[in-house]
Amino acid sequence: MSELGILIASKLLLLFFFCHYSIRKGQSLQSNITTGSTLYTNSTPNFWPSSSGHFAFGFYPSGNGFKVGIWVVGSPKNTIVWTSRQNDSAVSPGAALIFSIDGRLLLLSSTGQVQPLAETTQAAAVASMLDSGNFVLYNSSSKIIWASFDYPTDTLLVAQKLVPEKTLYSSVSETDTSFGNFKLVLARDGNLYALPIRSFTDGKYVYWSSLSGRVGRNLTLNLAADSRFYLSSSSGSSAMNLTAGGYLVDGSKVLYRATFDVDGILRLYRHQMGSQGSSNISILWTAIREENRCSVKGICGPNSFCSIDGADLSCFCPPGFEFVDPKQASIGCKLNLTAKKDCFGDNRKANYRMTSLPNTAWEPSEYDLLSSVNEEGCSENCLEDCNCVVATFRDTMCFKQKLPLRFGMRNSSLPTKALVKIRRESLENDTDVVVNKITKKLGKKLVIVGLVLISLSIFIFLLSGYLIFTYRAWGYKMLTTQSNPPDVIEEINVRSFTYDQLVKATDNFKEEVGRGASGKVYKGSLKAMNGGQEIAVKRLEKMVEERESALLSHPPQTLRGRHVLVSKPLDFTRRAMATLLGFLWPEFLRRLLSGQQTVMALLSPGMLPCFSQVMAGLSFKWDKSRWPS
Repeated sequence: MSELGILIASKLLLLFFFCHYSIRKGQSLQSNITTGSTLYTNSTPNFWPSSSGHFAFGFYPSGNGFKVGIWVVGSPKNTIVWTSRQNDSAVSPGAALIFSIDGRLLLLSSTGQVQPLAETTQAAAVASMLDSGNFVLYNSSSKIIWASFDYPTDTLLVAQKLVPEKTLYSSVSETDTSFGNFKLVLARDGNLYALPIRSFTDGKYVYWSSLSGRVGRNLTLNLAADSRFYLSSSSGSSAMNLTAGGYLVDGSKVLYRATFDVDGILRLYRHQMGSQGSSNISILWTAIREENRCSVKGICGPNSFCSIDGADLSCFCPPGFEFVDPKQASIGCKLNLTAKKDCFGDNRKANYRMTSLPNTAWEPSEYDLLSSVNEEGCSENCLEDCNCVVATFRDTMCFKQKLPLRFGMRNSSLPTKALVKIRRESLENDTDVVVNKITKKLGKKLVIVGLVLISLSIFIFLLSGYLIFTYRAWGYKMLTTQSNPPDVIEEINVRSFTYDQLVKATDNFKEEVGRGASGKVYKGSLKAMNGGQEIAVKRLEKMVEERESALLSHPPQTLRGRHVLVSKPLDFTRRAMATLLGFLWPEFLRRLLSGQQTVMALLSPGMLPCFSQVMAGLSFKWDKSRWPS
């Protein structure tokens, strides 16, 4: 070999070793993670950074919890570019991210639930957060067996690809990376489609397309280091550029990313990197111009329309509608008055009127089309049609629509006018919904008041019954313990004694001191009751009507002789009358009082003692006029 050949060979060998060393050194500069490493939501740090510090992999806050993802480190805030298990709920504080000893990447929730974050066919030996923003797992042979770049969520980074039939999903918000309202699909036909998340790529609901299908099929979306955003063929050659590129290529100073944003628009961003991460973010390209953002189908919810004022995009409800949730205008609107049967009456025109919204239109979904009419004729026809809610008028065409109204927008370039049917504010029925709500509330109140009144009535009834019972019981007690009738007490000082008291006072009627026409008189003493005062007790034995006068003539004399007048017959008579009335028919009572003894034959033997006592009480009558004055 010549000296020149030896010199060239030595230089090539030196270059090979230098390149190999540079590659190994470059790989060693990556933030390698060994098995057994663990991150915690409440640890510091709770992420694994790339060697440059521009990217990080770990936990980031999401709502009240945390998610696992990758972000561009920035100031004042980080930018999320990838999320593991995008549509899963955030985990609670206390969760752990584990690169296990057996080479698996696992998420351990605070409740002990384990979820794999990387599906691999073999165990990983090392993990690394690369400076490109790609988080990878290596096997023991240093071969990549899993990469986050293969599972894009809403963002493509430099060197990352979107292959056919893969989808980017918009996020709910900048802080909630769950599936939003839109998706970006790279179809087999070579086209990139943006459409609502629940729609099919059949063209009807696609609001933006790359129109790249004309250049080939099975294309791949790429982002180059110079910011060129393009579609390539299966051979790798460029098929169509979305952006020309040509910007600075220096990963240490500038980062590029393409993000399918929350509002359903694909944009290309540039991050100017500083010592503390990205300090300046700018938009290099957008699939839909800012003034046309209302063309995104679904940016505002059903029955609403989108309008742009400068940089601000707003959702509005047409007249006669209100927001489903005023705090979330993008959800859509609802009729603030329910359709009533009066629409089908003869006076339907008197109940409704039409109002117009210039430069406003909804998705063409008319159920009826009128041609060669003017605006007034279009309004009249909608008023006559109970199914018509909105009529879109353009030139001499009238498009009648019913609910729901979708994909509404207002734009000064639209040559249409929306004619909206609303109820007249002066109608009493205009407040039917409010009245119904109030009536329901009043109905509930009336039920409550009724229950209270019923309960109060029952309480008063029970209380009244108790008081009546108590009063009668008290009256009965007073009646049975009353010493003498008021008319007697006014004339004499009379005391009342029970039969047991008299038996005790006379020692069981032991000492007889005299006899009278109606009974015997016994000597007694009230030692325990009245300090030893002696008394005379007359015991009635014969109660015949002809001797009544003799009996009634005795009390004045016996009282003067300190006799005891047994006044209980007065009370007994009252009670006996009530008892008798309970046993006898009124006719029997009349015959009984008239002295017809044949009534006795009508009484059972068991009633005779009671009857005798009753008769004794009835025969004892007080005649006030016979007492001395």
